[in-house]
Amino acid sequence: MSDEDNIPLTDLLKSARENTKLIEDHDDRTSENYKDLVFETLGQLDRVSVTVAGLHLFSCNETIDDVSTESLKFMLVNAYQGLVHQQHFDFANRKAHILAAKEYYKDFHHLCQLYGLSKSTEFDLNRTNNPVTQSNRVEKIQSAKEKKQLEEKIQELEKRTNVEEEVQREIYLSNIKLWLMRSKEELFHINSELPMLEHMEKLRAGQAKPQTIIKPKVMKPFILVKSELQKQVYGAGYPSLPTVTLDEYYETQLKRIVEEQQMQKNAPKPVEPEDPDEETEESLAKDRAWSDWKDTHKRGWGNRHNRS
Repeated sequence: MSDEDNIPLTDLLKSARENTKLIEDHDDRTSENYKDLVFETLGQLDRVSVTVAGLHLFSCNETIDDVSTESLKFMLVNAYQGLVHQQHFDFANRKAHILAAKEYYKDFHHLCQLYGLSKSTEFDLNRTNNPVTQSNRVEKIQSAKEKKQLEEKIQELEKRTNVEEEVQREIYLSNIKLWLMRSKEELFHINSELPMLEHMEKLRAGQAKPQTIIKPKVMKPFILVKSELQKQVYGAGYPSLPTVTLDEYYETQLKRIVEEQQMQKNAPKPVEPEDPDEETEESLAKDRAWSDWKDTHKRGWGNRHNRS
């Protein structure tokens, strides 16, 4: 039996929460110390998650008011698991950890949705960071303000001494709301990272080729001077650079413009398809001839099969 088996569940969750904070603030994420910390924290959170599931602390037949104050903090276990997996920088298995993080965030959201703390329309699991528009810019600003207000509220409540149950309950609920906002942001990052990881997998397997970067044509530098005299002076000082007077530069540009206009003028014009409804002289002549023929030939004339 390990030492953690004798630790009360509340203390184990507190330790895992403190480790999660250390993981976020860690400077060297490639060190063995960091990897051990991530492994230890995941083990703590897994144990808490299994125990909570066995205790049946949460039920679909309850409302948030039916959940005891001390049980509220365990609603955050899946959110912590998602974050720690997301911070797991084992590059060989990065995609697996990212997908695991997404599932834990999903479970956290579903639990909050079960108790009416979030709506399904507020949590898009597959949304990515879209190009900035006026609408989502306002949304991000509003979300940042709400997040800051929640953080300040939690800090103010936690500073109080002799916290009553009502205040402690408000702290837990505010933390849940804060993590709902944060998990939404983290999912944006996950959904943006996954396509890159999948592309890297294809590159390693030889199923995709790296994109060729086309370098733009670089204009060669030259010295632009006002007169022929300056051209001789600057040309002597900078022999590696061509020297061009203003008149020569204008003539060059004018020649280029004239050539482009001439090319456009000589370019064959696209043949427009004929309009079947458009009347031409030929069609009008045929119509007149047909009208005259009908005037001189009554309906029913023609081959009467030897009948008079």
